[in-house]
Amino acid sequence: MRLLLFFAAISCLLMVSCRSTNQMLKARPAQLSSFVEFPDQMKKSRERAPFHKVWSSPNPEVRGRAIPKRQIFIAPVTLQHLRPVGKPLVRKEIELGSITRDEAGMAKQLRQEFAGAFARSERPRYVLSRYPGPDTVTLELALVELNPTSPKGNVVKTGLKFVIGPFAGLGGYFTKGNVAIEGKVRNSQTGELIFQFADNEADKMTLYTLRDFRAYGHADVSMKEWARQFELFTRTPPGVRVEDSFCFTLDPR
Repeated sequence: MRLLLFFAAISCLLMVSCRSTNQMLKARPAQLSSFVEFPDQMKKSRERAPFHKVWSSPNPEVRGRAIPKRQIFIAPVTLQHLRPVGKPLVRKEIELGSITRDEAGMAKQLRQEFAGAFARSERPRYVLSRYPGPDTVTLELALVELNPTSPKGNVVKTGLKFVIGPFAGLGGYFTKGNVAIEGKVRNSQTGELIFQFADNEADKMTLYTLRDFRAYGHADVSMKEWARQFELFTRTPPGVRVEDSFCFTLDPR
C-alpha cells in the first residue's frame, strides 16, 4: 500500500511538471491526408488551439459570412483516408482475432462525441442541427489513423509499471495505440472552407489503467477530449488559449 501511495504522489508531481513538457511527451503530428485542403498552409497555433495543425481562411469576407451562423451540422465521419494499422504486434492480434478492427463503430462514436459536446454545453456557440441549412456551418471529420492498443502486450508492461513507475510507459512503443483525425468547418450555404484542423493522440502515460487492456479504451478518451476542446474553441474569443489535454493520467478506468 505504501508503495502504491508513493507512486501516486510521484505521479501527481509528474502530472504538474507535464504542463511544461506535455508537447514533448505526447504523440507526434500524423501525416496529413488528402482530406486536408491547403496542406502547405496548415500551421501550429498552440497559443490558441490545442491541435497539432490548423488553418483559418485568410479571406475576411468568407469569415464574415460565417459569423452570423448559429447552428452546426456534424456530417458522418469519413473513412476514405484511413491508413492501415502500423504496429506489427497489433496487426498480429487482429489477425488472430483477439482485436476487432472496428473502423465503422469508431467513426460513428467520433461523430456522437462531437455532437454530445455541443448538446451538453451550457453556453454553446452553435446549436446542433440535423441537416445543413442557411443558418448552419458544417463540421466534416475524417478518421485517418486508428491503431488499437495491444492488450496482451500491456499485460507484460503493467508489471514493470509497479516496479519502476509510470516511466515504464515510455517503453510502450510496441503496445501503444493512437488515433488521428482531421476536421473541416464549412459555410453550409456557400460551401466555403472556414477552418480546418488535424491532431494525433497516443495512449496516455499512467501508473495503471484498465484502458491498457481495451483495444480502443484510450481512443475513446481522445475522442471525448477532442470533442470538448473543439466545442470550447468555437465559443472562446480569438485571444483565448484552449489548453491541450495532458500526456499523463491517474484515472484507472
